[in-house]
Amino acid sequence: MRSDVKIRTLSLLIVLIISIFPLVLNSIYLFITDNVTERSSDFQFIYSIIWEIFSLGILYFVLKNQKRDFKTIGFEFRKTDLLHGIILFFGIYMILIIALAISPNFGQTPKNIDFIKTNVSIFYLLFIIINPFFEELIVRAYTITEAKYLLKNEEVSVLISTLIQTSYHLYQGLIPALYAGIMFFVFSIYFVKSRRIVPVIIVHLFFDFMAMFELGT
Repeated sequence: MRSDVKIRTLSLLIVLIISIFPLVLNSIYLFITDNVTERSSDFQFIYSIIWEIFSLGILYFVLKNQKRDFKTIGFEFRKTDLLHGIILFFGIYMILIIALAISPNFGQTPKNIDFIKTNVSIFYLLFIIINPFFEELIVRAYTITEAKYLLKNEEVSVLISTLIQTSYHLYQGLIPALYAGIMFFVFSIYFVKSRRIVPVIIVHLFFDFMAMFELGT
């Protein structure tokens, strides 16, 4: 039992350090220095795609080494996933509207989103499609599953996932990151209660496509 705990703890740290830690560092750097990013090129999108696929590959081999697979962290397609995704989307949309009504400051325009304001290309589209799988499988499904197993605490697991994902969105500014954090929090609660990550991926993908069509050129 102790050996299993050590292996899963080390594996979780390895996956997060390789895949997510660079995002957190870059986000905090941009937040502290108030630097401004430029529009992304196809080369940058290609790099991001390769890196995210590589990170998912690491997750796959980590799970395989433990005689597990993506199903064990909630990744399994079901006929009702689309319906769950639609309900989850409208639920989050209403919560975000209420949050905005309570505090208009949440309506601040995010900074450093110029990578979205770029010409739509095949590599841009591929990045938009792959990114929700990358984020939700690693930061939500895997992290919550492992944290819950290791800490035996559902609430703390939700908090850990939400804080990690919010932290690498700080580049947008504190208020926009907190606003996004509300959505991440709802995603995490849905996952721990349903053990289903596909509906979350669907909603994440939809929000990303909305941003692309609104801001893309």
